[in-house]
Amino acid sequence: MILDIPTPPEVSHARAKRELAETLTRAKAAVPLRKKILLAGTVQGSTHLDLREESAREMAKLDFDLYPIGGVVPLMESYRFADLVRVILHSKKYIPADKPVHLFGAGHPMMFALAAALGCDIFDSAAYFLYARDGRYITSTGTLKLGEMNYLPCQCPICSSHSLGEMKSSDDRVKLLALHNLHATLQEIKTVKEAILGGGLWELVEQRCRAHPRLLGALRVLGEYPLENCEPLSRPGAFFYTGSESLLRPGVKRHLARINRIQTTAKNLVLTLHSQKIPDKSGFGSNEEYHVCTVSPVFGVMPSEIEEVYPLTQHLYPETLDRCQTAMIKREARRYASGFERVFVDESLRSLGVEGEDASGIDVEMSTEVKVQALGDYQFGAGAGEVLFKGCRGRYARNGRLRQIFDGDTLVATVRATDGILIPSLEGARRLLKLPQPKNRVVVEDFEVCKYIMEGRSVFAKFITSCDPEIVPGSEVIVVDGDGGLVGWGRATLDGRELLAFKVGVGVKTRGSLSGDSDVNVE
Repeated sequence: MILDIPTPPEVSHARAKRELAETLTRAKAAVPLRKKILLAGTVQGSTHLDLREESAREMAKLDFDLYPIGGVVPLMESYRFADLVRVILHSKKYIPADKPVHLFGAGHPMMFALAAALGCDIFDSAAYFLYARDGRYITSTGTLKLGEMNYLPCQCPICSSHSLGEMKSSDDRVKLLALHNLHATLQEIKTVKEAILGGGLWELVEQRCRAHPRLLGALRVLGEYPLENCEPLSRPGAFFYTGSESLLRPGVKRHLARINRIQTTAKNLVLTLHSQKIPDKSGFGSNEEYHVCTVSPVFGVMPSEIEEVYPLTQHLYPETLDRCQTAMIKREARRYASGFERVFVDESLRSLGVEGEDASGIDVEMSTEVKVQALGDYQFGAGAGEVLFKGCRGRYARNGRLRQIFDGDTLVATVRATDGILIPSLEGARRLLKLPQPKNRVVVEDFEVCKYIMEGRSVFAKFITSCDPEIVPGSEVIVVDGDGGLVGWGRATLDGRELLAFKVGVGVKTRGSLSGDSDVNVE
């Protein structure tokens, strides 16, 4: 760890800048030590966000092994979680994407989920002992005073082998309480890890942030920042709406931006209220004349062509809508309808205040070509649908869901059953080459590496020289050589910034070989 100056919050800009300059001087002097030990370069700057960014930029140039965010303990102690969110996000803006981030002094489990969502990898604190010495009992949602408790709400080894009275009267009270606090801390870390792997981190964050008004305020501040590129394209498990803050999630923002990619020739818009019942696959949907959409109280307008794409097809919310959901329905319906000559609205939406002609009696037969082109636009960008699927036909499963897209007898793409994501075949990858650079591209210039990729080998991040900055984890991408020729295609495991930063690990898991002699992996 370098000998940084932990500038406290709310000092003058001049003092913070002066102390940051000294920290940077010490950091540069410490760089030679990297030959012997792993070295951490602490990001400082008080609560001045411009200085946090400057600190992160300068520390990044020194290529430390670890990047702690320092000077934040006073923010956590005073429950200034909104300021903490701003400090972390402005610091991470320039911290190298391939290096772990250490949040100094983060010891209370009530904020671990939020810190993980902010991109912090490592926590450290003596809080478990300091709280015990003060007679405080840690839980995942807050702190209780042992002397005022009536029950032990925990089943850790300490709480299950001692009564409350025994803990209060024991000569080892501090030790017992510290051990409980440590168990509670480690249990929450496991809970956060499981939520990350199980796809439920945002739900956990929203649960934990309801434990204290200041945490809830911090969550709302987090929603003000653009995190869409960090959000995987798909997750295991459904999207659960837990309150108005769910509308601020990156997945919602991404959808609202991506529906603008969909190109349609239809002049008539049909809007119906989204239902959480299993949809009827009777063939009702968009065609060349009518653009059919449902309106969700979570995702706003959902064109029928893409309603089977995650998370649109897997989101749950209370049957009784809150005011934020009702407002979203009206706002997004009005915004989307502005580009159509006529708007038809069903009775359920009209009762919520959405204006339009009566949609009853309208029966629109879905066009497969319209559907597949919209899927292409939504996933790969405006105009991609026509490039990929003009004149194509679809093959549907017995449940009415689209499964494969063909041009004649040639498979162009498979629709993954679990999340509705398009998985291009080799032919689909070749067609993606027609899109303007750098759309959906990952560039590898090493000739020998390209030969391995052409055989179906995965792409290691260290060989990637450039890529589309809009790639998100889970994106379907094409891999090209320095001349722009196709050498492979597959699923990106990282976002665009990370693909260029990481020097270890797989960047793209390929789908097959260019020889076409193997089946396409659609997982």
